[in-house]
Amino acid sequence: MVNSIGYVFITAALAVSLFGVAAPALGAWRNNWNLVRSAQLSAAVNFVFVFLASVILLRAFLADDFSVRFVFENSSPDLPLFYKITAFWGGMDGSLLFWDLVLAGYTVFVAFRYQSTNRELLPWVLVTLNLIHVFLLGLLSTYSNPLATQFPIPDTGRGLNPLLQHPAMAIHPPALYLGYIGLSIPFAFAMASLVTGRLNNEWVVTTRRWTLTAWYFLTMGQMLGGEWAYEELGWGGYWAWDPVENAAFLPWLTATAFLHSIMIQEKRNMMKVWNMSLIILTFGLSILGTFIVRSGVLNSVHAFAQSEVGPAFLVFLAIMLTGAFALMFKRIKMLESRHTADKLLSKEATFLLNNLLFIGIAFTVFLGTVFPILAEGIRGTKLSIQAPFFNTLVTPMGSLLLLLIGVCTLIAWRQSSWDFLLKNFRLPVVMGVASGFLAALLAGVEHIWGLIIFGSAGFTLTVMVMDFTRAVRVRQSQGGGAVLMAALSTIGRNKQRYGGMVVHLGMVFMFIGLAGNFFATEYNMTLKPGETSTVGEYKLLYKGMTDDKKGNADLRVAQVDLYRNGEMVREMRPAASYYPTRPQPLTEVDIYRNLEHDFYMALASENPDGSVTLRVLVNPLVVWAWMGLPLFTLGYLIAVFYRPKTLRTTPVV
Repeated sequence: MVNSIGYVFITAALAVSLFGVAAPALGAWRNNWNLVRSAQLSAAVNFVFVFLASVILLRAFLADDFSVRFVFENSSPDLPLFYKITAFWGGMDGSLLFWDLVLAGYTVFVAFRYQSTNRELLPWVLVTLNLIHVFLLGLLSTYSNPLATQFPIPDTGRGLNPLLQHPAMAIHPPALYLGYIGLSIPFAFAMASLVTGRLNNEWVVTTRRWTLTAWYFLTMGQMLGGEWAYEELGWGGYWAWDPVENAAFLPWLTATAFLHSIMIQEKRNMMKVWNMSLIILTFGLSILGTFIVRSGVLNSVHAFAQSEVGPAFLVFLAIMLTGAFALMFKRIKMLESRHTADKLLSKEATFLLNNLLFIGIAFTVFLGTVFPILAEGIRGTKLSIQAPFFNTLVTPMGSLLLLLIGVCTLIAWRQSSWDFLLKNFRLPVVMGVASGFLAALLAGVEHIWGLIIFGSAGFTLTVMVMDFTRAVRVRQSQGGGAVLMAALSTIGRNKQRYGGMVVHLGMVFMFIGLAGNFFATEYNMTLKPGETSTVGEYKLLYKGMTDDKKGNADLRVAQVDLYRNGEMVREMRPAASYYPTRPQPLTEVDIYRNLEHDFYMALASENPDGSVTLRVLVNPLVVWAWMGLPLFTLGYLIAVFYRPKTLRTTPVV
């Protein structure tokens, strides 16, 4: 009975969303704010209905109510409480409900937050957001009802996929959803601007924080996903150019390009067509990513089984892109910029090059991800594009992006001179060359792109240190006080610039971590109890197998003492885990971490003669890649408090 009430809430929310489409559109057409006000109230009602449906589904998980098919497919009585909660978004139907719940919360906030400051745009913003609601709730009330019941009622459930029983997976999917859904807000404002013809910078300034926040959550989600893959899948890496990884990466690339180019629109009133196209593509790519995950058209450890939901997302994507670009081309003359980046040596030109590189990477990733689908659909040929394709094409563009971070930091707006460049980039170039040389000499890096990445990182890091140091000295000369106070004051006076600089510092650290892949080493060894093996400066002593328990899994653990330069550093415990609902064991790795490298150990097999086969990888500089996330967080928190000013523009007639 309770579950049926939850379904009633979903269908009621669908009806309210349909009203939320019609009322503000009619209100804008008739200039009747009472209709718009009713749409604001309907947004609150919609949120309440979706929230209550979500509470009922969560109650079903906590009560082990296996009459609900979705609970049966994703939970079991032995599942720990924490994972019963995260199972809410561990499957397709629940994740769609979670998606709409977050969107409903966003819609309520937007409906009341911008009723005064964006009065002309708000009706069409609500129309756009409610159209997305109608699509999602239409799926939830038909193909993907998370509260659908079954009879007879099973005694137990199938359990949550053991691969999803990891702390990072409790945050990774919600973070991605917050990013995906957050992108709907700038998209909705962009559509409202196109409908109303208000194509000044109002929509860009209004949604800058929304875009920045969505970008941050996309970044967090992907990094936590990388950490999950690194620890849970047992293959020793954190990025494999998997189709579903790529699907999340694509909107991140275009959102990053959008964040850079709206700075040009804010400061120089340029790139309006570019920005409108980017936000449409970014939102479209977030829908495409959902299609790839939900359709089952590609094999992936992340993907859900094939269903009718995938094609529905594809149809929605086609309708959305057609409508959005049709509106844009209708207003194309109004989007013409008054200024152009006519000087090669200018910040505008470097930003444009920066964005072209982001789009180039996005196109490469898109092609490599989608081409196998097209080949199979057209010719019936199964193709698989592997990591070397992506690495070969993306690495040069990524290295150039890293270099451009440094160039964009110092180069001036409108026009710079060669004398300025020679004066300011002399030391960074020297430090960049020295960084590449030291990487070859001390770390033994031989791969050309590894050397280029280290050199580019050294160049960019030097530029950032020089720029910030110079700004702090100027602030001190103006009475800024001690160095620390002058530094804090410098950051506070230009939050956008220095928030971005901290984010860029995180990118430098990430690239350093990625460069470690070029000189990673792998070892495989078979040991009996009491036997030892040597891996570089490490010695391994295998002591034997033992049984252990972790949550609802039984473990077979290999006990290995790890020595470094003759001193024991820790006991390694790689294991095979056995879950009640899954017949095949999973790999539980153990990692000894330090600033130099990760000593990564996996139990490959337990052999009949009492020996074990271990897989050991020495992965250099991995911790530097993970250090990017705290810096991204700090940079985001600084930049999000920046308050841009709208440029004065001629009103649209």
